[in-house]
Amino acid sequence: MKKKKIGCVLAVRKSNHNNYGTSLQAYATVKVLQDNNYEVRIIRYNKHRSALATLFAVPNYLKSGGKSELMIRLNKMFNNTFNKSFKRNNSIRNKAVETFKDTYFEPLCDYYDSYLALKKGSKLYDLCMVGSDQLWSPKGFASQFYNLMFVDENVPKIAYAASFGVSSIPEFQHKGTKKYLERLDWISVREIKGKEIVESLSNAKADFVCDPTMLLSKSEWEEFSMLSTKKINDSYIFVYFLGERPEIREKASELAQKTGCKLVVMRHVDKYIKIDDDFGDYAPFDVNPRDFVKLLCNANFVLTDSFHGTIFSIMMEKKFITFYRVCPTTAGSTHSRIDSLLCKFGLTARLYKNDIYKQAVADIDYCEVRKKVDEFRNFSKNLLLGYLKILCIN
Repeated sequence: MKKKKIGCVLAVRKSNHNNYGTSLQAYATVKVLQDNNYEVRIIRYNKHRSALATLFAVPNYLKSGGKSELMIRLNKMFNNTFNKSFKRNNSIRNKAVETFKDTYFEPLCDYYDSYLALKKGSKLYDLCMVGSDQLWSPKGFASQFYNLMFVDENVPKIAYAASFGVSSIPEFQHKGTKKYLERLDWISVREIKGKEIVESLSNAKADFVCDPTMLLSKSEWEEFSMLSTKKINDSYIFVYFLGERPEIREKASELAQKTGCKLVVMRHVDKYIKIDDDFGDYAPFDVNPRDFVKLLCNANFVLTDSFHGTIFSIMMEKKFITFYRVCPTTAGSTHSRIDSLLCKFGLTARLYKNDIYKQAVADIDYCEVRKKVDEFRNFSKNLLLGYLKILCIN
């Protein structure tokens, strides 16, 4: 029997985008579909926008929350120009991550060079699916790609663990958001806030499911990491900070001093952070997603302000502490996805409070946590596979 062909819209672009969580959730999505006898194709859109069209798009991009991302890109451009060490090390990481993507994603990619070709191409798939990550961010709304608006009306469309990445949608996008949500045959989101957005702006319903990385078991991720050659001979604390807070780095150093562990630090992942130049005992850059999982798995402790750093700490049953990426008192800050994740598995005690050593060494009842993780995984996977089976029948 011929396999059903799933056209997936995933965050697998290159362009110096080397966030590990992004690659790992795409890998998990593909593996789950392939393991269940679906042919997976990754839909890639090579959008060519004229200079005039780009100029007209800038105001809406900034209005939709693109200012912070623009600043990150300018920050990288500045440091690539003036900081030779950063440029060299960033290139090493980019190469490692892109080699991983070339191996696991590139053979599956179907490229379309125009929106018309994209629309015609959608008819080649038995079902189109948009994956996780913050693909429904308001700043990407204008592309009409990640919301599957290009997909033919007769092709089933679903979203698995979609994320808006914000707590509210700009009012000028309400009508368009409602339109694309109500075209989908099934919607699932990875955050409670996302479910609230879907159901408040449209007549659609949304299921709350686990992040794609949680669809794979601990043993599957351990097997995945076994091919990595990365090894640290010392006892160490794995530090994965994406934000800039200097005080949490001080806490990491304090824990290292009190435990006698070294600090293995992932520096400058999302952007250049000057205070990280001299932070940590080891700062490897030649780290692909497989190496990332292995380094985390073999750590004595994990310290992170990352959503996926927290997820992998839980799945790999590590002693970990999660910090908020920005100070909790910062006006307009939101940490709902971290709060929801820790609350879901009864791990709110792992959110940093005031005594780093006491919190870090405290035991975690992973027997109980494992039951909750397995239950959430099975619920989410059964929903996904159930809808795929129903919608791919014809």
